[in-house]
Amino acid sequence: MLEKRENQSLLITKNKKFLRVGSKLQGEYIDKSQIVYIEAYESYSWICLRNGSRILSCKNIGTHEESFRDVSFTRIHRSYLINPNYLKLYEPHYRLVHLKGEIVLPVSHRKNRLILKMVSNKELSTPFRMAM
Repeated sequence: MLEKRENQSLLITKNKKFLRVGSKLQGEYIDKSQIVYIEAYESYSWICLRNGSRILSCKNIGTHEESFRDVSFTRIHRSYLINPNYLKLYEPHYRLVHLKGEIVLPVSHRKNRLILKMVSNKELSTPFRMAM
């Protein structure tokens, strides 16, 4: 039974669709597509999920940014890493990003151009609108 569980965890970790959070014995796997955004919290980070729950991760946001490059998460602020699939509205004048679920996050001055470029090049495959 233990061997079967170890084989399943090896298959999940080799698959890049899941993120391992927690300790060796009491951790859990999270589907990366269920993550709406990640918020920096000192040297830790909060992982905010689609169902509204939050999970505290012992890794910092920079580590998560590197591990999410294959899933195209975007760093919009030194404290926020978002999943572009949940982007609903972008207000460039106020530098605010609205995500699905009534979530509003700030965009830094430096990242403002990146978001505008993303919008103008239409790199996002999800329907959203830009506020004027």
